[in-house]
Amino acid sequence: MNSKDKTESISTELLQKYFNQKCNEIEKEIVNSWYNDLKLEKALKFKLRDHWGEIEFEPTGCEVDSNRIFDKIYRLIHTNEREKEQNKPLYQKFYNTFSKIAAILILPVLIFSGWYFVKSGIFSNNEENISYAEIFSPLGARSHFELPDGSTGWLNSGSTLKFPVKFRGQVRKVSLSGEGYFDVVKNPKKPFVVKTGDIEVMALGTKFNVLAYPDDKTTNITLESGRVVINAICKNKNVVRITELEPDQQTIIKNESMKFQKRKVDSKNYTSWKHGMLIFRNEPMNEVIKRLGRWYNVEIVLKDNEIETYCYRATFEDETLNEVLTLLKLTSPIDFVQDKRVKLPNGTFTKKKIEMFIKPEYKNQFGK
Repeated sequence: MNSKDKTESISTELLQKYFNQKCNEIEKEIVNSWYNDLKLEKALKFKLRDHWGEIEFEPTGCEVDSNRIFDKIYRLIHTNEREKEQNKPLYQKFYNTFSKIAAILILPVLIFSGWYFVKSGIFSNNEENISYAEIFSPLGARSHFELPDGSTGWLNSGSTLKFPVKFRGQVRKVSLSGEGYFDVVKNPKKPFVVKTGDIEVMALGTKFNVLAYPDDKTTNITLESGRVVINAICKNKNVVRITELEPDQQTIIKNESMKFQKRKVDSKNYTSWKHGMLIFRNEPMNEVIKRLGRWYNVEIVLKDNEIETYCYRATFEDETLNEVLTLLKLTSPIDFVQDKRVKLPNGTFTKKKIEMFIKPEYKNQFGK
């Protein structure tokens, strides 16, 4: 087959759909096969060169400029990177895709656009050219925040949120360590993404809670309103969809295996912390003490393993630690002792330690 025949086998209409991300899965595979077939490389370049004017992007009312062309190329690379199951490094993906389209660009456009995008940090793999801000909520405290796009939220005790001072590209991505509540401003053209570990939560206009402290074995996402899609980032950098949530649904994901369970919940039980409330509804004691420990910045230890699964129900609002412990003692078969804080050589004190155990009169009920 000569170059002309090969060129005729490439559909301009299908290329246009591909560039505008309107292809179905079968059409995507067809276009991807064109890009991956070395025999069609020259024919593809001829088609792009001869029919560039027919391959229109969404109408803008102005002439096509170099920035918009490069933006389209970047979006194509970004989409392929997420959808194709392969282990190629980023620079190789960029080179393979760029080499198929570069023939249509004149040299000055290449020089100017390449300089512009590298300068702005869009193609920077280490993101060294993008300025970031970071918010930290101190232990035992809660912090309110507002992002550059107007989205707002809260950070719980000991949590950190990192975000660019200006959102660029096709998504509004932030990084969370700890627990955060997000009230996202809707923008259909630019999804909002919360990255925590190897998990990404994607939303448009949504209210949701993410619980993902580094020392936890699970990540919990609770949706209050709107809709979120939850993805996992694999070791080969491919992105795999885990699940999606509707209002008053929660998913608990095991960080090691990415196995998950989804359940119906009352979302306010998991988002009320931003209003100074802790709500427990038949939660196991090991989860209760974890939340109390972070809330009051203390170390709580269960001396009897049997009470780890004891389910507890209570609502605390602005109580002191001593008040909470007293209420817990009065309403459960659990007692406690508090250890004195120890002064360290540097002048600081150790974290307050609380030991919980089964009351003697209840030990028989727990099999002792």
